[in-house]
Amino acid sequence: MRRILLCLALLALTALAAAEPRLGPEQRVAERLERLSGLVAACRLPLAVDPAAVRGIIDQELRPYADVLYAGQLVLGRHWPQASPEQRRRFAEALYGALVNRHATGLLLLTPHNVRVAKGDGPRGGETAQVELSIDAGLSRRVPVLLELRRHDDRWRIYDARWEGQSFVLGLRHTYAEEIGRRGLETVIRELETRAGTPPGPPAQRNTPAGRCLQARESL
Repeated sequence: MRRILLCLALLALTALAAAEPRLGPEQRVAERLERLSGLVAACRLPLAVDPAAVRGIIDQELRPYADVLYAGQLVLGRHWPQASPEQRRRFAEALYGALVNRHATGLLLLTPHNVRVAKGDGPRGGETAQVELSIDAGLSRRVPVLLELRRHDDRWRIYDARWEGQSFVLGLRHTYAEEIGRRGLETVIRELETRAGTPPGPPAQRNTPAGRCLQARESL
């Protein structure tokens, strides 16, 4: 369930940063969800055997709207001041890549019906905002997921997701505080970089059935 909630929640918000003035956050998210669910529906089978293409979609659709460095700062917590600027960047990017590789297949669960925007409270103080999603994860009830955003470089970017009172970012902080304290920051970063691997590039440019399907979708 964790994989479903995380991937669907993050994917649901990819359009918020690019919201047009005539559309509110909820309408823009709903518009993007419709586009993504249509893409997955058209290419689900070839994507299921091409995990690099799935990661490519997430990198292309989500990465520009995720506040990766700020989330990395929150995860590092007390270790952030001791890390060099280069270590901070590497940790944040490697953590993002490792999480995407682990949870990317959740994208294939996206349908036009299992995620919907419940409400948004609008900008809080001009710098932060929250949007609530309602997600059908196959349980007896729909699960509310709260997405936390902040304005950075004139763009709204997501940095955390909360469900059942738990913060995804703070959960990672507890995990990595122990790991870093026991093994050292540089060792943890190198392991994350190995798990993150190399980004696969634009998915529609892959010479695979999934790549050709996505290319055909782009040409419509």
